[in-house]
Amino acid sequence: MTYNEENWDQLVLEISKRFSVTADFDFMLFLIGVQELGEGMRPYSREEKMDLINLGKCTALARAGYLERNGYDEGGWPAFRENDSLQSLTPSFLNYTLKRSVFDYLNEKLK
Repeated sequence: MTYNEENWDQLVLEISKRFSVTADFDFMLFLIGVQELGEGMRPYSREEKMDLINLGKCTALARAGYLERNGYDEGGWPAFRENDSLQSLTPSFLNYTLKRSVFDYLNEKLK
């Protein structure tokens, strides 16, 4: 499935049904973070949820070539380093890049 707004909306609906939530972009990033951390769904603190959303963003940006996974930090979380300058991206292009990468990642993992 290729990325476009109609397919994005279908993916959001599918995730909403699968997890019995009203999925939004942050929830989708959270799901990616949970998947990448590898600890599964369990109760997370507010701080851990924010860290998981950030991990989801980093994973999406790595798929787009802007970051590269660079091992793990002292807490066992994946660490990343910048390949291309993120500062050069306009906010709208950054949002598009994240959304498309999230779409591709979740389509790949949900099949």
